[in-house]
Amino acid sequence: MSRALILAAAAAWAGAAFAAPPPAALAPRLAQFQQPGPVAPPPARPAERQATPPAKPLTPTDPIIARYSPAYEACMRKSASTLDMIDCAGRENDRWDARLNRALQARMTSFNDRQRGALKRAQRAWMAFRDADCAAFEDDDWGTISKIDASQCILRRTVERTIELEALPADRGPG
Repeated sequence: MSRALILAAAAAWAGAAFAAPPPAALAPRLAQFQQPGPVAPPPARPAERQATPPAKPLTPTDPIIARYSPAYEACMRKSASTLDMIDCAGRENDRWDARLNRALQARMTSFNDRQRGALKRAQRAWMAFRDADCAAFEDDDWGTISKIDASQCILRRTVERTIELEALPADRGPG
């Protein structure tokens, strides 16, 4: 393609007012470079064929998160900051910690001395594990989201342990 044809095509495409009209001999070749007219929008799809976003599940699929209270869910929806989210997790953890302590006390009163000793050792070990495990989620290099992650870890571990304690028989029989 000649330089004149390229320049004329570019001027036609750009709609430059300063461009000289192309020679008549170039008109057929320039037509392929002309700007198209207004493009009509594509026809609308029928309503029954339009994609709709999937409905949000009413309950979480995670069995631990599904046990969190409605108060926690409401608190998290209203949260406007990292501190708010951490506070929501702390309040929910307080609820679950009270439930954990009730389950622990119920088992301790019905167990014999040997069983109580084993449960006390297990509970101390679990607390050390929970604290160390969740501390690993928080680091200043990771920003404030890591504080939320650590508080969520504490909450999750507390719920898991509560479920475990509640699953223990209240009376382990003679020992």
